[in-house]
Amino acid sequence: MNFLELDVKLQAAIVSAITSLFIFGLGWLFKVFHENYSLNYKLQKEYKFEQKKLLKEEIVKTKVPLLNAAEEFNYRMFNFNKNISKGYHNISEKEWFQTNQYYLNSFIYRFLVLIHFCIKTEEDLLSMDSTVADEEDITFLLYVKTFKNIFCESNLLTELGYKQDDDSNHFYRNELKGFSGWVVSNNKVIEFDDFVPKLKYSYDPLRRVIEYFSKIDNDDKDKTLNILRCTHLLSICFLNEFGHSYQQTDKGKIKKLNQSYKDKIKIKASFLNFLDDSKLKKKVLSNFKAGLAN
Repeated sequence: MNFLELDVKLQAAIVSAITSLFIFGLGWLFKVFHENYSLNYKLQKEYKFEQKKLLKEEIVKTKVPLLNAAEEFNYRMFNFNKNISKGYHNISEKEWFQTNQYYLNSFIYRFLVLIHFCIKTEEDLLSMDSTVADEEDITFLLYVKTFKNIFCESNLLTELGYKQDDDSNHFYRNELKGFSGWVVSNNKVIEFDDFVPKLKYSYDPLRRVIEYFSKIDNDDKDKTLNILRCTHLLSICFLNEFGHSYQQTDKGKIKKLNQSYKDKIKIKASFLNFLDDSKLKKKVLSNFKAGLAN
């Protein structure tokens, strides 16, 4: 006997039972799927929230010191542009520590402090998932990475005839970390007054850094000078975006710097390519499009 030959009431009962089972099974599957999806969604949300919170907490630890270091570097570069012809920094090795070489020593100190806080910021975040960071924090970290990389990227100087096997005007990343350790003691940045005697009595391992600054020529084609000027633009953009109002450079100074650097920076194409790779090209051009135009 097939289904159609059954009593109508029995047919209805069977259909009803099958329908109920189907609905129950479908409901059960939906419930399992929904609960799993909801749990995964909840876990993902909690994970992202927790990571963002941890990232912000770690960034805050070095943010102000890094801003201060960028500010000190920024001031020095404005001063350096005015006084480079006086050669305060051009000191031979024999004269490095015969007198009070404040200008050269403080230049080195400010550079190393800036690099130290960039490296420390990156290292403090190694165990965290920075891919889930807020856009503001991601931009902050891009600046941090770029500050460090700009002194290590030899391709920035190809427009000035710099060869890949040359190492006189750029640093390797690992050695830069070692150099930055000169301004640290007991996990804290030492004061400049403590840095000077340390430099004086055991300077040989830091020779590369001393020569990097002491041999800068008052020549717009000088390789180190071009890197420093590009870093100057980077520091201004960084401070204007994240710094206190007193750390920011006003539009008048930016306009003058655009006019000055337009003819003085000789690695514009390489610098723009570098900024593009660093995801900061739009940020820098928003302030220095005129200065970086060919």
